[in-house]
Amino acid sequence: MPLASPPQESTTPPEQTCADALLLRNYEGAQTVTVDVTISDDGTPVHETTVTLDPLTLKSIDLPIAPGDYRVQAATDDNDAASICTLGSAPTELAFVEAGNGIVSVVGEAY
Repeated sequence: MPLASPPQESTTPPEQTCADALLLRNYEGAQTVTVDVTISDDGTPVHETTVTLDPLTLKSIDLPIAPGDYRVQAATDDNDAASICTLGSAPTELAFVEAGNGIVSVVGEAY
């Protein structure tokens, strides 16, 4: 019987991680939406991800970056938007990306 592989652990120090800092929502009732997200610091991309959201879903993502202010750009096939967001681990330190009906938006907080 082969030995099980040891579990993978993150190599990013906890102080370099923003927990639940990217929140994405698809408010489209019938369509799946794919969103490309680029997070930049002083014009240099520091994290990129593509997220596919089923209709009427919400997804939270931890980011392997240090807390701080970043430009967050989100794009779908139909539209794109960007905003400067403070990212961290506090409930209001996040980028909230909404997509649906051919529109995408990015705001720096969600309530």
